[in-house]
Amino acid sequence: MLSAWLDLLRLKFISDYSFDKYNHKKMSEETYEFQCMRAELLGLEKPSLEEFERNREERLKQQQEELDAAEAQLLEEQDETLNNTGGKLDELNTILSSTQQKLNRFKQTACTSLSNIFSRSGSLQTDAVNPGKEESETNPSTSGANTRRNTTACTSNINPTSNITDQGDNEMLDPEQQHQPGEPVIPIEKIRAAKDDVQKKMTSHLHKLDSLINKADQAEISMAEQTKQMRKMTK
Repeated sequence: MLSAWLDLLRLKFISDYSFDKYNHKKMSEETYEFQCMRAELLGLEKPSLEEFERNREERLKQQQEELDAAEAQLLEEQDETLNNTGGKLDELNTILSSTQQKLNRFKQTACTSLSNIFSRSGSLQTDAVNPGKEESETNPSTSGANTRRNTTACTSNINPTSNITDQGDNEMLDPEQQHQPGEPVIPIEKIRAAKDDVQKKMTSHLHKLDSLINKADQAEISMAEQTKQMRKMTK
């Protein structure tokens, strides 16, 4: 066990030493003294300080442009992914809204049918108790009251859940926040414009992420509520 730990420490030391050596070499290659020593060893003419600074500036500019291009491509891919996800969530919420409307209609139909059955059974019981009375004296007001009570009870069960899927879509998007560039001022206009564009895209992605989270929460609440309603109807 101890030997295994020693082997791990030895490997870590070797990797750290190699990494530090590589970084030191990479940093030293970017100095003017290193370029002069290199030219002297190769028998070449030493570069002037102005030429070294100009080449170094061009090299840094090229590296920055490559980084900006790669970052812009990544943001485009993320934007496309967010748009696709948002469209699927919108479709899911639309399906859930349609399902909720069908459940509400089914509840209304079922409750109305039960109310009619109860009212007819009450009338038959009244006729059996008082067979000599006319049909107009079978206490229709009681049957009507029972019908109204049953219908009111069904309506009260429907109303709390009928607007679950309709109240979230208009509150999905947060108001646009004012963009405050946090990047340092770059003397190159093209790079500065690219940085501003990247910052705007990142802000837009944050808004889209908030919208996706709200839509997902709304869909989860709707599905949970509809599952409860279906379980109650199957009992």
